[in-house]
Amino acid sequence: MWITFALASALLLAVRRIYEKDLTARFSNFSLSFLLMLFSVPAVLVLFLFFPIPRNIFALPWDFWWPLSIIWIVLYPLQNYLLYRSLREGELSQVTPVSALLPVFNIAPSFFLLGELPSTLGAVGIFTTVAATYLLLTDVRTGVKQKYNLPVLFMIGTVVCTAIGSTLDKVAIEVSTPVFYTFVNMIGASAVFLALTFAYQQQHELMRARESFWTFVVLGVVMALAFVAFATAFTLGPTSYTLAIRSGGFIIAALWGVFLLKESLSSRKIMALVLFVVGTAALAVG
Repeated sequence: MWITFALASALLLAVRRIYEKDLTARFSNFSLSFLLMLFSVPAVLVLFLFFPIPRNIFALPWDFWWPLSIIWIVLYPLQNYLLYRSLREGELSQVTPVSALLPVFNIAPSFFLLGELPSTLGAVGIFTTVAATYLLLTDVRTGVKQKYNLPVLFMIGTVVCTAIGSTLDKVAIEVSTPVFYTFVNMIGASAVFLALTFAYQQQHELMRARESFWTFVVLGVVMALAFVAFATAFTLGPTSYTLAIRSGGFIIAALWGVFLLKESLSSRKIMALVLFVVGTAALAVG
C-alpha cells in the first residue's frame, strides 16, 4: 500500500514542478511560497472528511511540535529560496533530476532518528545517483567561467533541506495523522512565508495572484494531495525507500522540459538522466 501512495506522490510532485517553473517567472521566492501554501489549505480541509485526525488535538506531544518548529523557522525558508532560484535560473530537465538525491541525503538523519539503513543494492543506487549528480553539476556551457552549474547547486541545497525535513516529518506524523499534520504544517508555513514576503518587500506581487487564480487553485489541490500521499506512505513504509520512489517523479518533469520546453540535451545530461533512473530504481528496489 505504501508504494501506491509513494507513486501517487511522485506523479503529483512532477506536476507541481512543471507549474512552479512557470510561476517563478512572475513571482519572487517567498511570495510564491506563501500563495502556494495558502491555496493548499482549503484542499487539505476537504480531506478531513475522508481521513482521521488525532482524538485530542490539544494534547499533542512535544514530538509533534519540535520537528515542525525546525521545519517552519529554518528548513522551509532556505529550501524554498533555493528551490525557486533553481527552477527560475535552470532548465527543468537539468535541475529536477537532482531530487533523486533525496534518499541519499536522508540516510544519515534516518539512521540517527529512526534507526533505518539501506541495503547493499541501495548502496549501489547511492553511488550511481551521486555520479549522475556530478555529471549535471559539471554540465556548464562552453565559454562560461563558472566551474559548476549554479541552478543544480541550488537544487542540491534544496534536496538537503528536504531530506532533513522528511525525517522530521516522519517523527511528527507518527504521533498524529497524515492529514492533520499536513494541515498544521501548511498553516504554520503560510504564516512564516507571509512574514518573509513583507520582510523582503514582495507583498505587491500578491495582487498578481488574480491573474493566475485557477493555476493556483489547481496547484493547491495538487500540493495537498501530494503531501498527504507522501505523509501516508511515510507512515507505512521505510523512509529512504519511500523517498526513492517519490523522487522518481523527476522523470516526468525532465521529459516535459526536453520535449515540450525544447531544453538542451547534451551527452552529459543524457548520461546523467540514465544514471538517475538506474540509481533511483536500485534505491527503490533495494
